[in-house]
Amino acid sequence: MRVMFAGGGTGGHIYPALAVAKELINRRPEAEILFIAGTRGIESKIFSDAGFDVKTIPVTGLPRKVSPSLIPFTWKLVMSIVQSRRCLKGFRPSVIMATGGYVSGPPIIAAYMMGIPVVIQEQNSFPGITNRKLGRFAEIVFLGFRDAVKYFEGKVETMVTGNPVRNGIGTSEREASAIKFSLDPELKTILVFGGSQGSHAINIVLREVIEQIAQMEIQILWQTGPKEFEENRVFDGMSDGRVRILPYIDDMVSAYSAADMVVSRAGAMTVAEITACGLPAVLIPLTTAAENHQEYNARSLVSSGSAVMIVEKDLTPEVLLHEIKRIISSEDTLAGMSEASRKMGKKNAAGVIAGVLVERYGMN
Repeated sequence: MRVMFAGGGTGGHIYPALAVAKELINRRPEAEILFIAGTRGIESKIFSDAGFDVKTIPVTGLPRKVSPSLIPFTWKLVMSIVQSRRCLKGFRPSVIMATGGYVSGPPIIAAYMMGIPVVIQEQNSFPGITNRKLGRFAEIVFLGFRDAVKYFEGKVETMVTGNPVRNGIGTSEREASAIKFSLDPELKTILVFGGSQGSHAINIVLREVIEQIAQMEIQILWQTGPKEFEENRVFDGMSDGRVRILPYIDDMVSAYSAADMVVSRAGAMTVAEITACGLPAVLIPLTTAAENHQEYNARSLVSSGSAVMIVEKDLTPEVLLHEIKRIISSEDTLAGMSEASRKMGKKNAAGVIAGVLVERYGMN
């Protein structure tokens, strides 16, 4: 069985592909895997570091406006389709799985032209433009959110599997996880982060109320992002150690396990991990996210009762503090939101997707 994966640009497109690829190898050790990556993103290094073969194509994102940049974009698109055809001819995959982003486009087009089965994994509640436009070329679209079904109805078979999350999510013990971060396992803990690079909007608001939160006998595990760590590290250890500040958290599995609730952005993979752990959340969507997809993701959790959303224009210290207090100070509210989150979460999405790929295409 040979499977080609295409996708990249952001972690949301990279890590689902990686999770499914690893699950395929677990089920079919003899399976051959090849990743198609862009030349400008981080995906090539991540895939190769994980031990997989990688080929790159020069495609870039579609310009947002009509401009002279359309000329080099068109040239790179054509070259990327040609290179994708060469990769497909040489590798001869049973199926190609695309996870979105502009890197997915040329391989999907090339595979469709060559009669090679295409499947798509769409992470967001509001699908990205590549998957929306090219979904009709796919045999199956695996969806992270049920809300996304309507964008593919009548065009392709859809399966709501949830988003594949990293290994170990939702499995660690709370006490051991808390101790890793020098936290007290007996105290309520809030995990705050804004993605791997942090969020300036979240950081500047949180530092205005962090002392008030800590005085409530509540712990805060705060990932600031590398760029804003130094200016915020003064808060580390305050209130008898109830505040822990890190530039980056490598062990997110333990961070989630130590937490009782989350304050974060609303990227698809963040939302998938939060719900896989059954955690309540205060979600603050990134306003510059493509086509405002983070707000759509957040609204899906809000409608389930597992999260509240604060749009960035309404984000103030007072609003954030109010929502945190309302949730974490009420055992009933915390338990209800946790249960709703747990019902939304899907820990084994990678296994479900891999199982379908083996069943449908494993004999080719």
